[in-house]
Amino acid sequence: MTFSTESLVMRSLAVATLVALLASPAFAQNATPPAGGPGMGQRRFQPPPNHWMTFDSLSQALSLSADQRTKITPAYTALNGVMKDAAARRQAIRQQMQASGGGGFTPGQEPTPEQRARMDSVRAEMQGFQAEADQWYAAIRNNLTPDQQTKFDALPKPMVFRPMGGGAPRQ
Repeated sequence: MTFSTESLVMRSLAVATLVALLASPAFAQNATPPAGGPGMGQRRFQPPPNHWMTFDSLSQALSLSADQRTKITPAYTALNGVMKDAAARRQAIRQQMQASGGGGFTPGQEPTPEQRARMDSVRAEMQGFQAEADQWYAAIRNNLTPDQQTKFDALPKPMVFRPMGGGAPRQ
């Protein structure tokens, strides 16, 4: 072997090793869940968190003054209280449904009128939590300067629940 051939072989070996190292994580990730695994082909969405963001993160993102921090603290605390209450209620509903075998609901099938009424009741309850959270969110916003309000509006809004679907409610 000559120097240039040996160099070419070493480069080829290095490239092959690099490709193998970079491709390994891609093959290790399973894009489709295994049959019979979690969700069994259904989409699984994480519930909204039981808090919005830390007060320190909010304060830092908006550069709050000491006076603003004092004024905003009660609304911030109340907002996170609503988030925690909604999360606890979601968990209780989830446990109740699991204890009753999912309430007889089968994904992909039209719910019965009783199931629809239960879903509508839960949705209305969660919308009430969201409305209360929105009031506290507005109370925080009202204590900000216009520049801070612009930054505040760019932050993720606290979500008590994620509405499903995009169309009008079914009749």
